[in-house]
Amino acid sequence: MNPILIAGVALVGLPIVLHLILKQEPKRLPFPALRFLQAKQRTTSRKLKLRHFVLLAMRMTLIALFAVALFQPKIPATFSGASAGLDFGEGRPLAVVVVVDTTPSMGYTADRRTRLDEAVRRAVELVDRLPGASRVAVLTTAEPFAPWELSPADARRRLEGLKTPDGSGLPVTSVLPNAYQLFAALDAESGSLGADPLPRLVAVFTDRTAESWKADRTDDLTAAAARLAAPKPVHLVFDVGVEQPANVSLLAAEVRPAVVPVGAAVSVTATVQATGPAVPAARVKCRLTDTGATAANDVALPAGTPTLTAFTFRDLKPGLHQAEVTLETPDNLGPDGVPGFDNVRYVTFRVGESRRILTVCDDLPDGAFWQLAHQKKGEFACDVVTPAAVKDFAAYDVVCFLSLNDQAKPLADGESLWAKASKYVGRGGRLLVIPGGLDQITLASYDPNGPAASLMPGKLASVIDAATLPKPATASEPDRRLGVSWFLAGDDALRHPLMAPFKDWLLSGTVDFLQNPRRAWKFWEVDASPEAVVARYDDGPDAAKRRPAVLERETPGGGKVLLLTTRLDSPWEPERKWNDYYETAGSSWGVVFPNLLARYLAGDAAEGMFQYTASRAVPVPLPKGGDAAKPLVFEGPGVRPEEATPKLEQGAAEWRLPPERTRTPGNYALRTEDRSWQEGFSLNAPAEESNLAKVEPAAIEALTGPGAIVAVGKDFDLGALLAGKSADLPLLPWLLLTLLVLFALEGVLANRFYRLGRK
Repeated sequence: MNPILIAGVALVGLPIVLHLILKQEPKRLPFPALRFLQAKQRTTSRKLKLRHFVLLAMRMTLIALFAVALFQPKIPATFSGASAGLDFGEGRPLAVVVVVDTTPSMGYTADRRTRLDEAVRRAVELVDRLPGASRVAVLTTAEPFAPWELSPADARRRLEGLKTPDGSGLPVTSVLPNAYQLFAALDAESGSLGADPLPRLVAVFTDRTAESWKADRTDDLTAAAARLAAPKPVHLVFDVGVEQPANVSLLAAEVRPAVVPVGAAVSVTATVQATGPAVPAARVKCRLTDTGATAANDVALPAGTPTLTAFTFRDLKPGLHQAEVTLETPDNLGPDGVPGFDNVRYVTFRVGESRRILTVCDDLPDGAFWQLAHQKKGEFACDVVTPAAVKDFAAYDVVCFLSLNDQAKPLADGESLWAKASKYVGRGGRLLVIPGGLDQITLASYDPNGPAASLMPGKLASVIDAATLPKPATASEPDRRLGVSWFLAGDDALRHPLMAPFKDWLLSGTVDFLQNPRRAWKFWEVDASPEAVVARYDDGPDAAKRRPAVLERETPGGGKVLLLTTRLDSPWEPERKWNDYYETAGSSWGVVFPNLLARYLAGDAAEGMFQYTASRAVPVPLPKGGDAAKPLVFEGPGVRPEEATPKLEQGAAEWRLPPERTRTPGNYALRTEDRSWQEGFSLNAPAEESNLAKVEPAAIEALTGPGAIVAVGKDFDLGALLAGKSADLPLLPWLLLTLLVLFALEGVLANRFYRLGRK
């Protein structure tokens, strides 16, 4: 099809020229009855003109149709309603991007072949049918970035290397933008060489599960495809999934809380579900990988209903423990003899080794109740020392400055407490500052513009005595002169993560310290920005003027500093008593409040700090104190020798593993060579990958257009499919047929008209 041929349409003027040259002049006949002849002449002339016009138009149409036929026009599939595709019968090179779904669900076995094996087989069949000069790229959900292959043969070798599914769980729709980028790069290359762009095909091989195709990406993908230069890419989605899958899945395994006190029983809970028919008895086994202890349960699984089963272990030694939960009932999600990805789950937890708080105060008795509160709760081990005994903060999860007089004063090693705290917080440490009374502290040492620079969330201004607050304006207003409690009304007051537990406590309506609120009679007024305020006192009706109870400052290194505005030192001296927080009669606030502050700063141990999804970034805490300088060893499935001895930045608070290094599910451990310190985590494939239900065709065709989904059967002829699909409706046969009809009609009419003209 050469566009120059369309210039032949200009030949439609040739009949006009011939008509003017061969135009017949009317015969002159001398005859007496002149007026009758003149009338006859006018009638004959009109008939001749009409006949010549018809012939002229017909001949012009013949020439135009002949030129158009040489151009071989086609109607685009968008207008013709034809199925989207490409014409593989012309032997013209194509630009093809093959996208292969390698997510875990592609391990499902049917007819003794995994869905990935079937996808690779069909993709190879497609590549083998391409003309030799075609450009081919192979993208997978595990490796979404790849260049154009050197030849279709190279693409075939790349496809044949795809043997097992990957644990990443990246959907196909996240890979398609990279396919469009490859076409854009090819456009730039063709433009620089002056070559015509190649027809384009995006061939997707997937099991069409809901997790493989995210419908919320359709608008973005459509816009990205529309930005490409013509010709637009054609999409074919080859569905290699099964219509009625049968499977048994381990959806999750966990230990909550993830840090278990010494001596307590450890319960590992697994969630199991059957897809397809019900399973009367599925056998689930749990094995502690460090001790070898095992337990097994038989579970009845109704179809489609998640079922919980628990395994209990006792008398575990303090330290890090890891378990492997396996489903021993065979199913189809995995090759023969190989457990599927959802037949095994990994879990990490810790026994004992409570997280540590270092409390620094001038007088050890000042920290007695603070320490007792943490001993009662049992989640944190609290050490109380004087400034002279401070060596290093690195080994502690939280450091607390309690009623200290002067943190700016140099210690025996020449460094002040503020200097040590600045280094600690700069590495991601967490600091709690609880000032004493005005007679206990050197106010200048707390100045955020001086010694406490970059640490204090605000400036201590003066001590407020609740007895000096205004009288209630109405009878319904509380008498704040008797003391103030925290303001907890409204979502705005509870928006900070520290305040999140209060939402559940308020809803329950049975929490003692909310039924009998604790009050502060004295507190520091602090000058600070509103953004630094975490909680406020209910010390007045005007919300904007309520004074802060807790303030926070975050540092660029991930560190945090909390400032409490009332005292928490020894409550037995009446003249130094600022609140009733430690009074236990009718309230558990004296234990809950210290734990609430420490848990927020150190992080909630029950939040699954050891459990992560594969192909997601994983932060691993690094050793502190003396262990920080020791060589480290990294262990786990798929860890290469060069990764087994990581070299980390000195003083770093954590080691962050990027997604490309967390693709393989399993249990991992980071430890010192002498095993004096150990940290670990577990990686599991996304539980959503166990959902084998197919996404609706409409969700896919919103991008690809109708008819783009190809159901690949056992005996499916891919070659016949591709040969029969055409993106455009060819008009050449219809044009040739029209030319023959018009040419015959033109001959008949011309003979008749000229015969009549000679009469």
